[in-house]
Amino acid sequence: MQNRILIIDDEYLIRISLREGLADLGYLTQEAGTIEEGLTRIEQFKPDVVMLDNRLGNVLGMEYIETIKKMDEDIQIIIITAYSSVSQAVQAIRRGAYDYVQKPFDIDAIDIVIRRALEQLKSRRKLELLAPGQPPDIIGVSPQIQQIKKQVELLSAKDNVDLLIRGETGTGKGVVVSQIHRKSGRGTFPLVKINCSAVPENLFESELFGHEKGAFTGAGARKKGLFELANEGTIFLDEIGDMPLSMQAKLLTFLEDRKFRRVGGLADVEVNVRVIAATNRPLEQAIVEKTFREDLFFRLNVVQLYLAPLRERQEDIEPLCRYYLDFFNQKLGKNIQAISPSFLQRLLQYSWKGNVRELRNVLERAVLFCEGDVLEHTGLLLEESSEVPCVPQEFGEAWPIQDLSQPIDLQQELESLERVYIQKALELTGGNYSKAAALLGYSRFSLRRRLEQSGSNSHIVQN
Repeated sequence: MQNRILIIDDEYLIRISLREGLADLGYLTQEAGTIEEGLTRIEQFKPDVVMLDNRLGNVLGMEYIETIKKMDEDIQIIIITAYSSVSQAVQAIRRGAYDYVQKPFDIDAIDIVIRRALEQLKSRRKLELLAPGQPPDIIGVSPQIQQIKKQVELLSAKDNVDLLIRGETGTGKGVVVSQIHRKSGRGTFPLVKINCSAVPENLFESELFGHEKGAFTGAGARKKGLFELANEGTIFLDEIGDMPLSMQAKLLTFLEDRKFRRVGGLADVEVNVRVIAATNRPLEQAIVEKTFREDLFFRLNVVQLYLAPLRERQEDIEPLCRYYLDFFNQKLGKNIQAISPSFLQRLLQYSWKGNVRELRNVLERAVLFCEGDVLEHTGLLLEESSEVPCVPQEFGEAWPIQDLSQPIDLQQELESLERVYIQKALELTGGNYSKAAALLGYSRFSLRRRLEQSGSNSHIVQN
C-alpha cells in the first residue's frame, strides 16, 4: 500500500517539484497552497506525512502543528524551512514535528527523512506505544472486581513495585494495567505495551533495549529501545509466557539493576521504569516444561493480581452491557435505549469463553445491526452452545472438519478458516472494512494486516 504525503506550501513551483519527485519515488501525493486548504485535505486524504512550509504568507506553519496532531496524532509532520529560519524549525520539533528540511532541498534527502518518519510510525503502531490518556474504567459490582479496584488503588500509590497479572484471555488485564499506570505518579509519562507473542525472537532484544549504529546489517543509526522510550513510565509485558528463554535471562538481569546495554553497545543505560507483566498461561507448568525461567517467575511474582473469568462473576454482565451499550451508541451514532429482557437473560446464561472481550464484541455487533431502539438477540450474536467448540452451521458445508486418521497441517487449516470468516464478514457488511472488523472482533489495523498476509483482493470500504 502506498504511503500518503500531503504537501502544504504557498509556492506553486515547490509544490509541483515535491509532488512529482515524491510520486516518482512511489508515494501517493496531494498538495495544498494554504493552511485552510491543507486542513481540509487532511480530513479527506488522511496522509501519513505532512510536508508543511513554515512560511505560508503571513502564517507560521508551526503554529498549526497542534491542530494537525489533534486531527490525527499519528501524522508525521516535516517542516519545510529556509536556512535563516532553522531556529524556528527546532521550535517546531519541540511542538511535535518529526523533523525539518531546508530550502533548497534535495529530493533524495527528503526521501530519507520521510522513510525514517514512516519507520517510526510503523514501529509505534506495531508495538502499540501508548501515550498517557484516559483508559477504560474497570466495570463491575462483583466481590472479585471490588477487590481488584482496591488493589489498583494500593498499587498505584506504590509505583516502584513490579507486578504480575494473571487471568484468562479477555478478562481485562490491559484495562487494569492502564488504570494502575494512570493513577500512579508515572501517569504523565508513557505506558508502553509489548505483546511478547508478536515480536520475532531475533528482534526482541533490539526492540526492547535498542541498538547502536552498525550493530548488525541494516542498523544504519542508533535506535532507542522501548525500555528507554518508557523512561519514568510503565512497561507492560503482555503474554510474558511467550517471551523467548534467551530474552528472559536479559529481562531478569534488567529487573535486578535497572540497567541494560543496547545491542552492539559498550555502555550501560539506566532507566527508571515500572514493569508489569501479564499472562493467561499457567507459568508453573511452563517452568516444569522448561519454557519459562523459575527465577524470573519468582522475581515477577512478588505481587500478583488475578482476574476471575466472567462466568465466575455473572453479576458483572449487566453493568458491562449498560456500559458498552452507551459506548457503542456514541461510536456508531445509534440511540438504542435498552436491551430486551430475553436477550439479557441469554447473555447472563452464556458461558463467555472469551470473557469481557467476547461480551464487548457481541454488544458491538448487536448495536451495529440493531434497527430499532431495543437490542434483540439474533443468530449472528451467540453460538447456540458455548460448551462445544464447533464451526458455525453456515460454514459447515464449505468447511468440513478434516479426517484426523492422517496428519494434517493445522496451522494451514486455521488460516484457511480465517479467510472464510473474513470473506463472510465482508459479504455481510457490503465490503465495509470497519463493520467487518467489528463482526470479527478485530481492530481495523488487524483486519488490514490479515488481508495483506493472505493476499486477499477483496474490495473493502475503509470507513
